[in-house]
Amino acid sequence: MTIKIMYLVDQYQGPQAGTEGQLLQLLLHLDRSRYEPSLTLLRDTEYSRRNAFPCPVRVLGITKLASLRAIIGMFRYAFMLRRENYRLVHCFFNDSALIAPFFLWLFGIRVLVSRRDMGFWYTPGNLVVLRVVARFVDRYVANSQAVKRLVHEQERVRSEKITVIYNGYAPAREDNSEAAAIPLLTQVAPRAPVVGIVANLRPIKRIDTLVDAFALVAKTQPDARLVIVGDTASQQAESTLDQLQNMVAGLGLHDRVIFTGRVEAARPYIERFSVAVLCSESEGLSNSIIEYMQAGRAIVCTDTGGNPELVRDGHNGFLVCVGDSHALAERLLRLLSDPALAQRFGEAGYEAVRTYTHARMVTGQMTCYDDVLAARLRHRTTDPSIS
Repeated sequence: MTIKIMYLVDQYQGPQAGTEGQLLQLLLHLDRSRYEPSLTLLRDTEYSRRNAFPCPVRVLGITKLASLRAIIGMFRYAFMLRRENYRLVHCFFNDSALIAPFFLWLFGIRVLVSRRDMGFWYTPGNLVVLRVVARFVDRYVANSQAVKRLVHEQERVRSEKITVIYNGYAPAREDNSEAAAIPLLTQVAPRAPVVGIVANLRPIKRIDTLVDAFALVAKTQPDARLVIVGDTASQQAESTLDQLQNMVAGLGLHDRVIFTGRVEAARPYIERFSVAVLCSESEGLSNSIIEYMQAGRAIVCTDTGGNPELVRDGHNGFLVCVGDSHALAERLLRLLSDPALAQRFGEAGYEAVRTYTHARMVTGQMTCYDDVLAARLRHRTTDPSIS
């Protein structure tokens, strides 16, 4: 019998974002003979208003969690799911995980919560709430061992209640026929070394560290260029972009640093990188690193969160401490001056990422759903108080 599962998320900004991209893979590739998915958004977005999804979608219109309207709305929503025979709800993002589990538990619906970051949004207040909410969650799904440890330690969730399922990706296209249309390829000399990063323009990504490091690189690599691929549409991104552009100008690098803004596909840019960088202060499991590896790029990234689970220092990339621009510059110069080493790193990274497929991720999620439902069934058959 097909089991109905609801995915509950705060909002959907678009499939380019990491979590939204992984969710879309689930919606597209779940085995419909086993699980029938639907999607609920707490809040609508321009993307969700204009684009179709591969499943039914509903919007609750909940904007403020600490309100009577939100409480009544979530109670009615949980009751409706029970009436429509939904047996599982999988929550993504923070607001959904805070407000929904108790009401879903109240109506006998199994609850899973995804955790995909290193808790940069934690506060003392919401940690108290999360520790209470944990009683009503059947399973947590982390995307790295680092995230699992964090949820165990900070949210006080038992380790056996947390399943690690690494991100999954469809095989990258090998077709580079669109590469000539990419502005990057017309602005940079064909043989010029390119240091590149794909990241949202947010303070947590610490792109200022990369700009500082590149200023040091530029002193000995006069032809090198820095390419920063990231969305500049949000207010936070615009503010970060202004700060970075002022920094670039102050360092005299305005003609050597390229901000692409949002791009539909990062792969053609990554293909042109000589070395790919991620210098975040916090990462759960980086989508950008996996994209770099799929493209066979040499990588330098910060030793934080799940990054060391992807990048083995000295084997398929280099790890540096957060905020250490001098160490970052030294590793960049080493790779730029030793193309053979960069190639070996890229090849090793490509081999390492072969198993990070969307098929494995979806299969892992369905196995997790099966386990949660089986645990419920075992509880019903062994507890005499349940009839």
